[in-house]
Amino acid sequence: MDDASLVVATEPAALDDWVARYLALLGLEREPPSLPALAAITRAHLREVAFENITSHQRRAASTDGSVPPIDLDRLLANWEGRQGGGVCFEIASMVSRLLQALGYEATVVLGQISLPGAHQAVVVDIEGSRSLVDVGCGSPIVAPIPLSGETEVRFAGLAYRFRPGETADEWVQDRWIDGAWAPFCRYDLRPADAAGRNAGYQRHHTPGASWVLGPPRIIRFRDDAVVSLTGDELTTYTSDDKRTERLANPDYPQLAAELFDLPAMPIADVVRAAPLPAQGEV
Repeated sequence: MDDASLVVATEPAALDDWVARYLALLGLEREPPSLPALAAITRAHLREVAFENITSHQRRAASTDGSVPPIDLDRLLANWEGRQGGGVCFEIASMVSRLLQALGYEATVVLGQISLPGAHQAVVVDIEGSRSLVDVGCGSPIVAPIPLSGETEVRFAGLAYRFRPGETADEWVQDRWIDGAWAPFCRYDLRPADAAGRNAGYQRHHTPGASWVLGPPRIIRFRDDAVVSLTGDELTTYTSDDKRTERLANPDYPQLAAELFDLPAMPIADVVRAAPLPAQGEV
């Protein structure tokens, strides 16, 4: 595979249908680009598309050589429509940027560093004389576009995030409120990401032992007033009132996927059977 190729693009003749299906999935009508419309897309995306790593496990298992194939945006949309899965940053950023561009937004994918350089992907949108960061693929309830004009705080279901300028004009920082203090979590490079850099992070995440992506099953679903998260056998629910965590004995992954995460067709049992997943803390 060409190192600069991350996605299989939607054919131009089919793009209008792809956009219509995508908007239907989000429960939205097509609108001209605007900040309110962008905010509606951001919130709907978090509500309708789960954050999960089972799709990555499938992709790795199906690969016949050292690299994994590019993301097929048509197939991924069908996967979402069929409630088979969601994705992580590289899938979601690729889909969101393509949708926004097709709707007439000036949208570009940018890279971020959480634990590994260039391993996170988000989208920067230039609109109405301002720039906003859309990060709906980080497994956190960033429920609105983040204006890249000054410090901004986001609070949802008892969780808190702060976005602020970094040390250079091209850097933005996401902090998280942890144990009573702000702690840096992600540093974004606001310059448009090149295809080779995006693909390097994508391939690295599909390398066993290189990141959490091929670790224990992880699914996160955002609701209007809560966040439900499964990592391995640990189930956590966040609300504005409290945080509840329980350790599950012999978790029934298909039942959990269907009942808690609205993913009844997710092939999570097949993934667990085909490649037993490491215990928490091993990756």
